[in-house]
Amino acid sequence: MLGLLAGLILAVPLLLVGGYFWQAGLDLGSPPSSREWTRLCAKGHEDIYCKAAYQVVEREVSGPVVLLYPGVTGDRDLTASLIVWKGRYPNVKELDALVRANLFAASELRTGEMRSLDGQVRRVTCGLPDQQAACQVGHLRVIPSTVPRTPEDGAVYRLISSSGGPEFLLPAGSSR
Repeated sequence: MLGLLAGLILAVPLLLVGGYFWQAGLDLGSPPSSREWTRLCAKGHEDIYCKAAYQVVEREVSGPVVLLYPGVTGDRDLTASLIVWKGRYPNVKELDALVRANLFAASELRTGEMRSLDGQVRRVTCGLPDQQAACQVGHLRVIPSTVPRTPEDGAVYRLISSSGGPEFLLPAGSSR
């Protein structure tokens, strides 16, 4: 009996530590829905972009949504890019505006003109010659990160590269 109790006493801290390191928000390869992906991503400790995206999506979009996610190298690098963009840590209003510039009320990206949630018309080219799954949106090259089951699931596109600008689309009226 004493051995069982000692085993439990040792197991509980290990489970707590393991639970801390395993976060559903870090397993972003499996959710087919852009809403679920964004919700899980927002659980990350440092991803301020996902936290803002989750709030905007829940508050402003009732149907499918496409999110352009700039986090190529991770939460910390994305946060650093956001700080470079503003010259300081961005506030909630600035993050919301940035997210709206990188969100589309649609089920997927399609070649043509698409309007981001902030009202800007974006030129989109999909099925690029060198990478058929990729799309060019402004200066960003993105690739699908989720595999939606239905059009209502929306989609998340991850940044592959950025030519001549930041790793995200800038909000309307933003020069920096």
